[in-house]
Amino acid sequence: MIIPCPEDLKQYQRFPLTITLTFLNVFIFILIFSGAKADLTDSKLFEVEGMTLTGRLYYQYLQTLPADSLAKSPEWVQKMSSSNSEQMTILGAYALRDAKFLETAEVGTYRGDQVQIASWKKDFKKFRTEYKEQLMFRFGLSSLEKGPLSWITYQFSHSNWMHLLSNLMFLIVMGAAVEALAGSTALLVVYLFGGIAGGLGFLWSQGHGAIPMVGASASISALLAFYCVAQVKRKTRYMFFVSPMPEHYGFIYLPTLMIIPLFLVTDLASFWATPEGLGSGVAYAAHLGGSVFGILGGFAFREGIGTATNSLTEP
Repeated sequence: MIIPCPEDLKQYQRFPLTITLTFLNVFIFILIFSGAKADLTDSKLFEVEGMTLTGRLYYQYLQTLPADSLAKSPEWVQKMSSSNSEQMTILGAYALRDAKFLETAEVGTYRGDQVQIASWKKDFKKFRTEYKEQLMFRFGLSSLEKGPLSWITYQFSHSNWMHLLSNLMFLIVMGAAVEALAGSTALLVVYLFGGIAGGLGFLWSQGHGAIPMVGASASISALLAFYCVAQVKRKTRYMFFVSPMPEHYGFIYLPTLMIIPLFLVTDLASFWATPEGLGSGVAYAAHLGGSVFGILGGFAFREGIGTATNSLTEP
């Protein structure tokens, strides 16, 4: 493992906003999310028969859509065959991620066993109600929940302790670096607006996806990109860890541009390799959206520093 760690974190009094943001993330998780129910997999829809039926009904739903709407679906969805049960199970999982289907499935008219379909509609209604009551849905950002507050609350919400701790590690080291370099106001702007840019990237990539996004990853990507561009000509201290054996951990100075292959290019490659709506659960498009804002902010910061320096040296 290797991460940038430009500042001496023992001088914590220099990073008041970084400490505040870290505290807020931890406080909100403990207060709200630590006891939250993890999933809804006890629903009958997640049984094999339920998922297969959901896929078959979703397939019928797709056939009723205008051609231009279906063309926007992933290619693998367009090629599905209603005769393949295994494909229908996969399509059923995709159906539960489709916000438009989630909102309108109960009023649809479907071909098949009407008693079975009526029972499915009851199960589906129960699933949708419980889904919307989840804390992840109410505090996260999705095509179903994208009110003004959702763009902010999702940046301070995390799904589990591991998600929280992994983000906090990067928030502390990069928040301190940006705060020391550009000040607390710049840190707040990059964190919040980088998160908003990440949200835009997420919604763009997910289309009508219903699964909410939570976490500070997009904001942290913005901080990484900002620092990389703002300090592009300097070497940065990195912290590495291979094992607890002597000389297998410590600090090393490398070009700041190492942030690009270590983090930004990795996100881009993962985004290209991950089918829409599926994958590891990591919102790579949000990381990229935050990175774009961070890059633009880094260039703006460098331009502002250059202008200020020139004005000071003029007679």
